[in-house]
Amino acid sequence: MSGILFSLALASALLTSGVAQAAGEVAPVVAVTVKPLHSLVAAVMAGIGKPDLMISGTTPARDFAPPAGEAHQLAKARLVFWIGPMLERGLVQPLTLIAGATEVVAVSQGPGIVLRPARSSGVWNLVDDAVGTGAVSETDGDLWLDPRNARAMVALVTARLGAADSVHAGRYTANAAKLYARIDALDASVHQQLAAITSSRFLVYRDAYQYLEQRYGLAASGAVLGASGEPPGPLRMDAVRHQIKLARARCVFGEPDSPETLLDAVTDGLGVRTGTLDPEGVTLKPGPDLYFDLMNGLAGGLRKCLRAPG
Repeated sequence: MSGILFSLALASALLTSGVAQAAGEVAPVVAVTVKPLHSLVAAVMAGIGKPDLMISGTTPARDFAPPAGEAHQLAKARLVFWIGPMLERGLVQPLTLIAGATEVVAVSQGPGIVLRPARSSGVWNLVDDAVGTGAVSETDGDLWLDPRNARAMVALVTARLGAADSVHAGRYTANAAKLYARIDALDASVHQQLAAITSSRFLVYRDAYQYLEQRYGLAASGAVLGASGEPPGPLRMDAVRHQIKLARARCVFGEPDSPETLLDAVTDGLGVRTGTLDPEGVTLKPGPDLYFDLMNGLAGGLRKCLRAPG
């Protein structure tokens, strides 16, 4: 759907629907963009209400284009939580349109959040046949892959929910306290799971794991796709294959939507393993447990493919 048609649908929805909290709902209507953030919001709201998930399919957040029905979901929300324009690029205009009637919270701008610049040099800037195609963010948006950021996101979500729904503020705070403890335990567990493979070099499908790498000392050595996200042409394919050999990479990781034929072509004859990582949890069931399933799934996938031969 075009941006103009979406904007018209959204304007119509805003005229025909009110804010749920003002209509006397027990809990505010909350919408969340991506699954990892939705999981954390759902945990804070446990026993009070259930947030709506906006991006529920297998399309990565960067490529998501909102359908017409999304206008009504957005317009009914008292609060919308999203990562920010560096990630959900297709939602920048729709969220700008509702910012007056709905509180739109970009968690990437919250206190305590550590943001990392998108990488564009060295092994992350291999020769690309499609340089200059598409907009490229200057900031890495996959910030939930560092549990310390997840903790900061929970703090912001709890504060905004409590301000919007003072009746349940105490319960939000109590849920958040349990969630902090769970995130801390997860962080310690992932550290332990990955400790034996920190020197094992690998390549990823796209540069989406910087926060995970920095937190746990992982040795990623490049990406198959360039910053533009375009499929690699012959020049980049050659550069990626050279990087696999140069780094003595043990594994090349795809994602749920990456073509198997592409990974086969990249790794053909190099004696390197392939695996799959799901940094946005697109294959996982939404809910309070998804964030923990996602992080443990990444740790398990890394360990399985990067284990020592034999």
